[in-house]
Amino acid sequence: MKILVVDDEVEVVDFLCNFIKRLGLDAEKATSGTEAIETFSRFRPDWVFLDVKMPDIDGLEVLKRMKEIDAGIKSIMITGKSDEMSVNDALNLGARDYLIKPIDLDELRTKIQTYILSEK
Repeated sequence: MKILVVDDEVEVVDFLCNFIKRLGLDAEKATSGTEAIETFSRFRPDWVFLDVKMPDIDGLEVLKRMKEIDAGIKSIMITGKSDEMSVNDALNLGARDYLIKPIDLDELRTKIQTYILSEK
C-alpha cells in the first residue's frame, strides 16, 4: 500500500511519513501542490493525505488534478482548523475523511486502520 503525504509544513510531512512507515506502509512526501502532482504521477499512490491550505496550489485543486490522472484515488484531507466549507468541498470531490491539525495520534491510527489497513 503506497501513500503520498502532502503538506507545506515539513515537520508535519516528516512526522506523518515516519508514522505511516512504522505501520509497514510505503510513504512518499511532497511539500507543495506542484510537487504533489509530480510525485503523484511518478509514485502512483493508493492513498493521499493532502493538506487543504498550501501556498502554491491549494489541496482542493491538487485533488481535482490528481483525479484527472487517476479517478479512483482515495484521499484524507488535512486542515489547520475546522474549515467546514473546505472540508465539505473536499468530501464532495470524493475525499474519504479529514484530519484537523494538530493531528491526534489515536485519531490518525484509527483512520489508517479503518480506511487503509482494512484494504491490505
